[in-house]
This record gives sequence, C-alpha cells and structure tokens, in this order.
Amino acid sequence: MALQSVLQCFFAVCLFSTPSKGELESDASSVIQLSHSLGSRPFEPRGQINVRSLKSGSVNIQQDSSHDWKDYKEAAEANEFYHLEAFVKYNGIERTFLTSTKACLLYESQLADIITIHVDLLGNIYGVSVATPHSQQCTGTVPEFEPNFNTTVLISYMEHGPVPDVAMYVQKVEQEKVAKERGETKDNRSFIAKYWMYIVPLVLVFMMSGASNPEQPAR
Repeated sequence: MALQSVLQCFFAVCLFSTPSKGELESDASSVIQLSHSLGSRPFEPRGQINVRSLKSGSVNIQQDSSHDWKDYKEAAEANEFYHLEAFVKYNGIERTFLTSTKACLLYESQLADIITIHVDLLGNIYGVSVATPHSQQCTGTVPEFEPNFNTTVLISYMEHGPVPDVAMYVQKVEQEKVAKERGETKDNRSFIAKYWMYIVPLVLVFMMSGASNPEQPAR
C-alpha cells in the first residue's frame, strides 16, 4: 500500500508538471492597455504594450505622457504614489492589474521605469508590475526634463518547484519492507516505549487498590 501511495503521488506530480518558458502551452498575442495616475488624480491613458510572443519575449510599447514635468515634481514633493493600471486581453480573458511605485522614485529616474509581465506555466498572464531602476530612497531635486517615458518591458516566467526524488524513496521503502520480513530490523526503542501497554494497566491497578484500602488511623 505504501508503494502504491508513493506511485500515485508521483503520477500526480507528473500530471501537474507543465512546460516552462520554451514550452508554454499557449503563446497567443495579446494587448495590454496602460493607464496611469499620480496620487488621487483620475486615471488617464498612457499607451499600450503589444505582446507578439511570450515564448520569444517579443513585445513593443507605444506610449506618451499625459502629465507635465511639474505634475511629477509636485507628486514627488507630496510623497505621493504613481499608479499604473494594466488592462490585459489574452486568450479571450480580460483582466485588470493595478501596480504602484513612489512618485519620487519615478521623478528622480526621469521617467525611466521597468514594466514586468508575469506569466504562469500555462502561458497565462497573471500579473503586471512597475518599478524603477532608481534606488529605494528618494534623494532630492532633479533638473527639469522632458516628461517622456523611457520604459523597459520584461517578461517573468514562473519556474518549476523542486521535484521530490520518488525513486530513492520507493527504493528505501522496499528495502525496509524486505528487511522487516527477514527479521533483520532492530528495534531501538527504550523498554518503556516497547512495553508501555503492559506497564500502564499495572500502574493503574496499584493506584486503584491503594485508593480503595486506605490505612486505618492509629488509636
């Protein structure tokens, strides 16, 4: 039974193991519409990412900034966040993802940002995130610049987790089974661990007999 259970687990692992980057089950083209906002301002269109192939990582981005340089400066000074909304159409599925970063980081990087498309093992887009190549600390003022995005688009592929060594485990189980049948296994348990089922009833009997025959008080 133990061997059968192990084999069932092994087959389950095989069934749920899916292709990685070069063997994605789905590689349909997709369009990601981008909108953005500073602080609590309403979202405005930013552009779109055209994904031609997730396998090859072929993408291109078309975008423009609908905010002025002063807008980013004010948001940075107010310690507000820059929000990016990504509306994804892929494999007949529509999803919206929201991601944010500090406005001061984007401002000090002069609108250089990194948009990452996260893809699962089945080839589905399950997330979009934005970050900046700038450090995690905002340092201060930045000279005036043209508010044009300099964006790098990356694709992040989910990876397989570690696979258990089923063959070695099955071999160990079989060896222990054979040794047990031959009587070669040694029981290294303590005396109490071996015979507790006999010791406990005796202790209870002595305790009960002592309680039922209390000592007579001396006269």
